[in-house]
Amino acid sequence: MPLIIPQNLIGEDILEQEKIFTMEEERANSQDIRPINIAIVNLMPKKEETEVQILRMLTNSALQIKIDLIRMNSYEGKNTSINHLQKFYKTYDEIKNNKYDAMIVTGAPVETLAYEDIKYWEELKEIFDFAKTNVYSTMFICWSAQAALHYYYGIKSKVTSEKIFGVFEYEVLQDSKLLKGFDDDFYVPHSRHSRVNYEDILKVKDLDVLAHRSDTGVSLATTKDNRFIFSFGHWEYDKDILEKEYLRDLSKGLNIALPKNYYKNDNPDNGIKVRWRSNGNLFFSNWLNYCVYQETPFYLNEIQKKKVSKFGGSSLSDADKFNKVKEIINSKKDTDVIVVSAPGKRNKDDIKVTDDLIEISKIRDDLNELEIVLKRLKKEIKLKENMISSYLDKVKLRFENIAEDLKVEQEFSRELNNVFLQIEKSSSRDFIISRGEYLNAKLMSLYLDYEFVDAKELIKFDYNGIVDTVRSVELIRKSIAKGKKVVIPGFYGSDENGNIKIFERGGSDYTGSIVASALNSEIYENWTDVDGVMTEDPNKNKNAKSFQHLTYDELDEIIESGAEVYQRDAIKPARDKNIKIKVLNTNNPDFEGTEISNI
Repeated sequence: MPLIIPQNLIGEDILEQEKIFTMEEERANSQDIRPINIAIVNLMPKKEETEVQILRMLTNSALQIKIDLIRMNSYEGKNTSINHLQKFYKTYDEIKNNKYDAMIVTGAPVETLAYEDIKYWEELKEIFDFAKTNVYSTMFICWSAQAALHYYYGIKSKVTSEKIFGVFEYEVLQDSKLLKGFDDDFYVPHSRHSRVNYEDILKVKDLDVLAHRSDTGVSLATTKDNRFIFSFGHWEYDKDILEKEYLRDLSKGLNIALPKNYYKNDNPDNGIKVRWRSNGNLFFSNWLNYCVYQETPFYLNEIQKKKVSKFGGSSLSDADKFNKVKEIINSKKDTDVIVVSAPGKRNKDDIKVTDDLIEISKIRDDLNELEIVLKRLKKEIKLKENMISSYLDKVKLRFENIAEDLKVEQEFSRELNNVFLQIEKSSSRDFIISRGEYLNAKLMSLYLDYEFVDAKELIKFDYNGIVDTVRSVELIRKSIAKGKKVVIPGFYGSDENGNIKIFERGGSDYTGSIVASALNSEIYENWTDVDGVMTEDPNKNKNAKSFQHLTYDELDEIIESGAEVYQRDAIKPARDKNIKIKVLNTNNPDFEGTEISNI
């Protein structure tokens, strides 16, 4: 059946090519048939292109259709001539008193903008209100479907990280007049940057979801009476529209993926595979026949408005307000759909329920983050515990091997086990680090059959962490009688509270120097792994020689030059008592080494 359209709207060659059957208005008026009156609100930039696409879908019906093209008066696009708009399009003010069997509101490339930032938003809201009162069934396409759901039901769309772009397969979710004759699965082209979630629409009892996917969101939804149709795809698209968009975005340097399921085998060289046209034609035909023609009253003035009432949180803040709302609803017979907000403030000091729920959500997010951190920390703690256990086993085995080789393992094992139990329980850095010297001194005392004297009882630090020389000398002299055979661990002493404290530098050299000073020793031997104080680092130069004799001043100069041969603090106690220091090599005991003295 023919479309009744304005003369010269579309060229004859395009009408013939697209097989769009048209009829002049004068001839249509002479027939005893009332055509279906459809308003097309065209929001697309390329209006002439969209006109052909929409009219091609409408002409497949066996019904006589008369159209009015509607444009936004508050916004003038750049892609369609003003002459074309003024000649063929009407504004809202020109049609606001009309009645229509149906209306189509197209999409628009504005889905990433806030509704309030769209220049024609206020005018479009007037058209949305007009659709409730002056149109029997309205189809909203793509972005306008999202905008209508937002305006009528407060459903929010969400901007996607990647463009929803391609031809997507959907499953028929439930029986509907709109999908009569459809197979179980069907295809729809999509091209948008935002989506509406299935779960959000299900919350509204007046709405049904006919098709959706997890990656695209809702594709098709309706009100239960089919007065509003929300189609998120583009059944009207020509074969090459998605390709044009793809090539356009590529030419702009945008990060655009290949349209999904569009080219044969997803290869542009293989050409485009059209798989949506038959379902699209059937969808528009079903809408016009079952939802419009068979439902719209013959006299359009009899169209009853579809009323949606929204009550805000302040109107539903307590039970008394609920009673008032019920009285309002019961007093109006035409209140079909009720949209409600969460309870609002009961007084100026009150808090909205939604605000409390937002806080709950924020706290829950914080808890979730903390649980993730806690889980990671527990994993980290376990890892560190395993590392400690591994190092403990490694160090303990080192001492066990030495004791076994010296054949004192039985006498040493109890001491060794006790010390490692203490290390496991201790959180003192100084205590843990000092146990190497402690155990080696224990081991040596057993092997030599000497008495073990703990350095914590001999070397004392004051409250400032400085060695208390006077007290330490007193304790050393008191504990080590002349001729007594003892082994003392180096590197540590104890503080005023009896806690282990290690030397910051100098280590065991410092301990030996203090003991030698306290006992007025003639010579302080310092055995190491080199033949004394060397002219160069023997690890870097094999030809390095050792000094036979150095004065303390000469040693100072060597230390000052950066050579790591001795710590100045570690030699001070011996130097003050004019005690000779001999640096000797444990691996070359017969070599005379380096003698250091004041002379």
